[in-house]
Amino acid sequence: MTAAGRAILDPATGQALAHVPDTTGPGVADAVERAAAAFHDGWADTSPAHRSGRLRALADLLREDRDALAGLERRNAGKPVARAAGEVAFAAQVVDWFAAAARYPMGETHPAGPGMRTYTDRVPVGVCAAITPNNYPLLLAVWKIAAALAYGNTVVVKPAPETPLSTRRLVERAAEVLPEGVLTAVHGGAATGRLLCDHPAVAMVSFTGSTAAGREVARRCADGLKPISLELGGKNPVVVFRDADLDEAARAVVTGFTGNTGQVCVAATRLIVDRAVHAEFVGRVADLAAALRVGPPQDPATDLGPLISRAAVDRAAAAVDEAETHGAKVIVPPGRTGLRHDLGGGFFADPVVLDGTPPGCRAWREELFAPVLSVAAFDTDDEALALAHDTAYGLSASVWTSDAHRAERFARALRAGMVWVNTWGETEESVSVSGMGRSGYGRELGLHAVEGYTRPRAVWVAHRVRG
Repeated sequence: MTAAGRAILDPATGQALAHVPDTTGPGVADAVERAAAAFHDGWADTSPAHRSGRLRALADLLREDRDALAGLERRNAGKPVARAAGEVAFAAQVVDWFAAAARYPMGETHPAGPGMRTYTDRVPVGVCAAITPNNYPLLLAVWKIAAALAYGNTVVVKPAPETPLSTRRLVERAAEVLPEGVLTAVHGGAATGRLLCDHPAVAMVSFTGSTAAGREVARRCADGLKPISLELGGKNPVVVFRDADLDEAARAVVTGFTGNTGQVCVAATRLIVDRAVHAEFVGRVADLAAALRVGPPQDPATDLGPLISRAAVDRAAAAVDEAETHGAKVIVPPGRTGLRHDLGGGFFADPVVLDGTPPGCRAWREELFAPVLSVAAFDTDDEALALAHDTAYGLSASVWTSDAHRAERFARALRAGMVWVNTWGETEESVSVSGMGRSGYGRELGLHAVEGYTRPRAVWVAHRVRG
């Protein structure tokens, strides 16, 4: 980092786009104190209808600012043009949904005797810290911000140090429709995140990122007994049976492991395929992956943009090399020799299929955040389920079969927070999602998001009985 701040790179070129200084201790304290003042001075007590209106105005701003925000996502996060615009549109949908959710009934009235009224309700927790990752900088920030604001909280958001630009613009524009201090931002890496977790006025932390970083967030928040929401890593299986629609399944697998250049927490990175169709199916997947175009994000023909950093390319390439050393067959696009893709000094990677990946390799066990698919074959349903569960993670899973009984069995048995049957990657703002195991806990989106951003109360009101 220079005196001007941390260099923010364009991953397609490796060149600096901007410099953003890390927020120091006094800066973090100021942001939190402004958020606390906004919470206590009115935002928490505003009517649901008022908060709903402010959120609808924020959704309108997102749509109005779509091109600028998508441009920042393209340049700072390496997202191809169409993907970046689609994510801004989805972010606006999420804000609209929570604008409506702010007015949904919450609580219950309980039977009581004469002179007593008993009810439960929910109250906002206070200042929420939203710590977001580099793979969906704007979208995942909005998931957290919209939910927290809808229920009367204020938010201090810390984007990933590599990708702060779209979030910074979002916060700047939001000042046009939100009261002072309701939404603020701080910047920097782990040190800034630690300051947020430790600040006594932060009442709740919502974190999306690696499992290792999530553990530290949990440890730090434990001292203050702060509630947390953790959306962490995944090593997600796709199980394909011989009776599946193999063409449709192959397309889904390729989308699942190459989408966003593999930088997706729910990425379908472990293919578990029926041995009877193993060779045929892997061939289909490899051919479809090879047809994808790796290129600059600004080119509308690009399918795969760059990874977020050179370190990310190096880490994934090392895992591919390790798997090959231990016997995996490495399948790459024709004319390529491995994962690294040399293009204009950027951090590009070709899709790689590792057929017969040994179970002890990093490519089978670790989240690589790169377009790498590890493959194993199975003979029986029980073996397929055991392979699917051969991970400490539990974020998502997909199963492909035309057998209704098998589909129901796997839907019930798969230990994952999101399970897709004969599809992959469905996400809607109205459906709450979460993980299991080392993939974290807490709910994002949907009605159950209220559980993280509010606390339930039981209230007894006594009335004098006149007689």
